[in-house]
Amino acid sequence: MDESFERRLTGQPVSPGIAMGTLRVEARGCLAPVTRSISPTELQSEWERFEAALARTENELIDLKARVEKLSGEKEAAIFDAHLLFLRDRSVMARLRKEMPVRLHNIESVYYAVVQNFMEGLRRVGDSYLRSRVVDIADVLQRVLKNMDGSSGGTLSGLGKGGAPCVLAAYDLAPSDTADLDTSTVLGFVTEAGSAVSHTAILARSLGLPAVVAVPGLVVDSRMGQHVILDGYSGELILNPTRETLEHYRRLQAEKQKAYETLVEMRDLPAETRDGHRIRLAANVEFAHEYGAIRRSGAEGVGLFRTEFFLLGNSELPDEEAQYRHYKVLVESCAPHEVIFRTLDSGGDKLPFEESAEKEENPFLGWRGIRVSLSRAEIFKEQLRAVLRASAHGRVGVMFPMVSGLTEVKEALSLLDECREELRQRGQLFDERMRVGIMIEVPSAAMMADVLARYVDFFSIGTNDLTQYTIAVDRVNYRVASMFRPTHPGVVRLMHRTIQAGVPTAICGEMGGDITLLPLLVGLGAKELSCGTHRLPLVRFAIRHLNYAECREVAEQALQAEDSKTIRALSKALALRSYPNLFE
Repeated sequence: MDESFERRLTGQPVSPGIAMGTLRVEARGCLAPVTRSISPTELQSEWERFEAALARTENELIDLKARVEKLSGEKEAAIFDAHLLFLRDRSVMARLRKEMPVRLHNIESVYYAVVQNFMEGLRRVGDSYLRSRVVDIADVLQRVLKNMDGSSGGTLSGLGKGGAPCVLAAYDLAPSDTADLDTSTVLGFVTEAGSAVSHTAILARSLGLPAVVAVPGLVVDSRMGQHVILDGYSGELILNPTRETLEHYRRLQAEKQKAYETLVEMRDLPAETRDGHRIRLAANVEFAHEYGAIRRSGAEGVGLFRTEFFLLGNSELPDEEAQYRHYKVLVESCAPHEVIFRTLDSGGDKLPFEESAEKEENPFLGWRGIRVSLSRAEIFKEQLRAVLRASAHGRVGVMFPMVSGLTEVKEALSLLDECREELRQRGQLFDERMRVGIMIEVPSAAMMADVLARYVDFFSIGTNDLTQYTIAVDRVNYRVASMFRPTHPGVVRLMHRTIQAGVPTAICGEMGGDITLLPLLVGLGAKELSCGTHRLPLVRFAIRHLNYAECREVAEQALQAEDSKTIRALSKALALRSYPNLFE
C-alpha cells in the first residue's frame, strides 16, 4: 500500500476536539527514543552508529548466554539464541533500509518504529508460542537502543516532556500514563484498546485532550512521524491528509473554538432552566494545573476532587503537611465556593495503592475505595486531618468512596471524629461544621440510601461504578464494554431512589457531563452536576434551554420504561428539541 495517500482509521470517539500534527507511536514495554530529523548525507553515519550498537548488543548477548549456561545449564541459556537471531533479522533489516531514506529520522527512532510494528503483528497471531516471543524482541530492542549512545528516551509516563508537539498513538494507555501526559506537547491521543467509559477516557475529557480509542490495527497500520489529523468528534485518525482535508479541518477547528468561546462567555449566568429551576454546576478535578480552569469555566466550586492522583503520583505517599498545603491552595482558589474532597479511591483499574504480594482475581470487587482506607487507618487519618485543616481556609466537604453499607460509614465517621479531637488538642483550626458525604456507587448503598441519609450531609452518585456494579459489566473490558448502559432501567431506578432519600444529591459520574442525558438527570431531581471543566460551558447552556416541567415528564416516563434504549431516546428527544445547535 502506498503510504503517501490519505488513509482513515476509525475508532470510538471518547473526548471531543481536533488535533493536527505528527504522529508518535508508542509500543508497549519499550522505551521510546527521541526523534530528530537528519539530512540524506547523514544516512551512512547513522548506519555506522547502528552497526556499532548491534555489535555491542551481540557481544552482550553472547556473554549473557555464557553466564546463564554456566549457572543454570545449556537448556536455560538457549533462549538467547532467539535473541541473537532476531538481532539481525533479515526482514527487520530490509524494512529499516527501506524506511531510513523515506523518513530521514535518526536511525534509532526508525528502528524503534519498525520493531514495534513487528511486535504488534506478533501479538495478533493465533500461535501462543509466537505471541510469547514479543517479550524477547522487546528486550533486544531495548538493548540496541541503550547501546546507541544512550539516546533512548523515557517511559510513557515521561512522554512528550520537552519534545515536539505530537499526536500520540499507543496500543493502550493506563490512567497513570494519561495523568502524566505533557499536554503542552501531546495534542491528543489514539489507542487500539480502550472504551469510552475507562478512566483513561475520563481523564482525556478532564484534560481537554481530543481522544479516540478502539482503533483496530492502529499500531501496525500507523507510522512514526506521519502527519495526521485526529478527529475526536467522529472518531477518525486521518493519516497523510490531503491539502483539501487539512483546510477542511482547520476551518472546522476554528468554528468549534469560536462556538466554545461563546459558551464560555456565559460562565457568569446561572445554571437555571427556563422555568426557574436552579442547578449547581461544579467541576471534577484531578490535577493542580486545572485549578485556573475552574473559574474560567464558571464552575461553582469543585464537586469531586480525586485525591488519588496527587497521593499516588510519587514514589511515596505525601504526609499530612504536604497534603494540607496542596488542599489549601485549591480551597483558597475556589473561595467562596465549596470543594468536595473524595478520600483515596485506589484499586480496580486505577493507580495501585501498594504492591500486593498476591494478584487480585477481581480487583473491582476487591480491595479498593473506603476498604483500603479503613484497613490503613493511620494513612487514612493523615488525609482526613489534612482535609480538616484545609477547611479553615474556605468551604470544604469530604466524601468516602465505594461505600457498601452503614458499618463502613460509621467506621469512617469514627476516625473523622478522632481526627477532629487530635486537631483540637494541637490547637489547629478547622471547620467544625464541615460537610460529610458518601459516594453512591454500589447498589447496596443505593438500596439503603434512606438509612445512610441519617448519618451524612450529602450523596454524590458515581454513575460509572453504579452502572457497572448494577448490571455486572466491566466498563474497561472490550468484550462487554458495549453493554455498559447508564440508562439501564435498574440504574435509573437506583438513582431515583437515592435522590429521594432526602439529602442533597449530586451526579459526579460521566453522566453529569452528558448533554444527551441531561434532561433525565434534571428530571430525576439532582441538585448538582459535576463534570470536567471543559464540559461545563456546554452543560450550562443546555440547562438554560431546558424546561424543568418537561424534564420531570421525561423522568416519570423513564421510571416506567422497560429498556435502556427507550430511556435514552426519551432524554435525547427533549435534548434535541431544547438545544439542537449543541449536536451540530
